[in-house]
Amino acid sequence: MSNHYCQNCGQRSTTIFERKASDFPRNYKGIQDRNIAVCQRCKDCFEENENSLKEILSSDHKNKLILGGPGTGKTFLFKNIVEDLPENSNILVTTFINNLAEDLEKRLSKISNRRIEVRTLHSFCNSLLRKIHQYEYFPELPIIIRHDAVLLDSAFKEKDFSRTFFNLEKEEETKFYLSRSKYYNCVGHHDVIYRTFSHLNQNEGAIPQYSQVIIDEYQDFNLLESSLIELIVQKNKIIIAGDDDQALYRFKSASPEFIRKLYQDQQFKNLFLPFCRRCTSVLIEAADAFIFNAKKRGLLKNRIEKEFKCYWPDRFLDSKKYSSIFLGKFSADSVVSKYIRERVFSIIKEEEIQPSEKDEPEFLIVGPPRISHYLQGVNESLTKDKRVDSNIFKIEFKKESKSLSINEGYEFIKKNEESNLGWRIIMYKNPVDPSLEKDKKIIRKTLEGKSIADLLPERYMNKHKERANSISLEEVKSTEDSLSKKIKIKLTTYLSAKGLSANHVFVLGLENGVFPKDPDNISNDEACQFLVLLTRARKSLSLLSVNRRFNRKLRRRPIDNLSFFVSMIPSQFLEIRDNIRTSSFDNS
Repeated sequence: MSNHYCQNCGQRSTTIFERKASDFPRNYKGIQDRNIAVCQRCKDCFEENENSLKEILSSDHKNKLILGGPGTGKTFLFKNIVEDLPENSNILVTTFINNLAEDLEKRLSKISNRRIEVRTLHSFCNSLLRKIHQYEYFPELPIIIRHDAVLLDSAFKEKDFSRTFFNLEKEEETKFYLSRSKYYNCVGHHDVIYRTFSHLNQNEGAIPQYSQVIIDEYQDFNLLESSLIELIVQKNKIIIAGDDDQALYRFKSASPEFIRKLYQDQQFKNLFLPFCRRCTSVLIEAADAFIFNAKKRGLLKNRIEKEFKCYWPDRFLDSKKYSSIFLGKFSADSVVSKYIRERVFSIIKEEEIQPSEKDEPEFLIVGPPRISHYLQGVNESLTKDKRVDSNIFKIEFKKESKSLSINEGYEFIKKNEESNLGWRIIMYKNPVDPSLEKDKKIIRKTLEGKSIADLLPERYMNKHKERANSISLEEVKSTEDSLSKKIKIKLTTYLSAKGLSANHVFVLGLENGVFPKDPDNISNDEACQFLVLLTRARKSLSLLSVNRRFNRKLRRRPIDNLSFFVSMIPSQFLEIRDNIRTSSFDNS
């Protein structure tokens, strides 16, 4: 039996097949304009992937549900779907995540002779409401209205207004919130969807009509959002995409049960994207093993079964080079920061990485939420290093900011000196009376419809008008060319990593008590979050843990504090390095 070499991936194969080189653009031979001989694995992957795409694109079913794991090419699919539509079609594409919307906008905008509207769900709702009434849009409005309830000593002062909207609860607090938002002539981040749903639910003729509607990330929808989509389905052809394994937003009452309900709905045709073009084979295998072990432990119940496979014809080279996941156990946080810094420079040297204009980062460093010292330490270690030249590197690290700034109030009163919302924000940040007694009287009088500007002391108003006029409220435009070539490093939290990818990913904080918060009571959200973290990397993934962090629950420093999630990855996928100290790698 003779052996041959695949001209795509280079592996030996007893059987080869002649195929177009253009179907295998990453073939290691670099052949572009003729046929090449490919192995069984490359051939089967290509044909199965093509068949999956053809089944979706050829389906004439009015309602389609597309199920695909991380990196399975939904954006590429959406582009193909839009290109297949007749010229002058009007198309709505929505998603939750801003960076995904921006990426979709960038890719779909290149398609000519189509009217394509790419928006986040909130932006879509805001645009519809503005056709009815010129509301201001202020995402933090619930903070102001909750404080109104406190000053009024209302029964709703402890209420979470957002949750009331999420769950479509028609209670007195909803009426209170809507009356206050009417007074401020403003909508917030969540009631903008509630108002849109209510308007369309009462006015069927107002439901917008499109040639095609595409809804992404449906696993993160709550009752309110899914109810809005049900209204849109009534008058539109719709494609809904998602993955219940990536359901992360339970904090806003989202539930993967809504996408699972669609999966059982006979009005929808279920279609699948089985191949991941992002991750290496070891990451795919580790993710599959993690899902299997999570289910054994009673997690991820009722999940939709779907294939998740590495697209070998594109990922063979990186899969061979990066054949394991690095697991580092460190002596201290400071050692983790130094390790990441030195590893970044090592990778840059090994791969001869050059500054690039591409938007996505070369390195993604991910840490747990609300524990800023993890990422802060890494950021300081990088930015203080003399090798980090700002002409070559771009480090993006946004600290968690306060939810409301007095400058936002100034912005409103500079546009309109009598803005109720503007003066109310200023009062919230700088009370008229430290005891709040005068503030309470002012807010009570607003219930009669009186303007805040007519109720405030003149001296107080003049002081803040002067401050407002002394502050430039225009965003300072960066002098840096957005297209300048840089080596980009992004630091972000677990949740914010959704929708991102990078060639090299570092995950911090993998200790019991941090992630998962309670190893004896792991949530499905945490399991899904870990699965998302496993699938951000295109090349290398490093999982990092501190050995003996103090565990407040146990009141002691455990000998091995490694996250329980890591134990759910079989050891054959890991390159484990124990008790790493600065002396192990510090070259300074």
